[in-house]
Amino acid sequence: MIVTNRRALVALVATLAVTGCAKPPAEAIAAADAAQEAAVTAEADQYAPEAMNAVAEAKAALDAEIAAQGEKMSLTRSYKRAEELVAAYQAAAEQATTAAAAGKEQAMNEATALIAEGRTALEEATAVLAKAPRGKGSAADIAAMKADLEAAGVSLTEAEASLAAGAFLDAKSKATSAKETIQRVVDAVTQARSMR
Repeated sequence: MIVTNRRALVALVATLAVTGCAKPPAEAIAAADAAQEAAVTAEADQYAPEAMNAVAEAKAALDAEIAAQGEKMSLTRSYKRAEELVAAYQAAAEQATTAAAAGKEQAMNEATALIAEGRTALEEATAVLAKAPRGKGSAADIAAMKADLEAAGVSLTEAEASLAAGAFLDAKSKATSAKETIQRVVDAVTQARSMR
């Protein structure tokens, strides 16, 4: 019985020694950090912000677990939960990279369409403005609307440059702004016609 108890004690001490030597899963963490860097490089913060938030949350959970284990006595530390969390962190980072690629493609397609629509709208608005009713005091208004259309044209040119440079969100923003300006001019001319 004493021999059995001694064996059990030796086994327990050996188990605690192995567990006590437990260290954070450094290689897995490095791989997950590399996946997170790839997501940053893929501009996931711009094109897949929700997915990038999930990465940040997974990383915070991992850091908290490693910190919690670090505060424990060496014989009671266990990084089993950290291994699960680092796997979740890496998976989230890889998903963010994939989502960024999809978001980028969608933004590129949307920007391309907005620019094309803006160019068409600009031509139509220019034609509408040329036929705008002229009367007493309308010259200044027409000049202001013409300047607005010219500014919209500049915005569309800048949007095209952004699109070519791969800054798809900037291209979308500029094209959207140009379209809104063009629509305001068309609405103003339409209103002026209705008041005649």
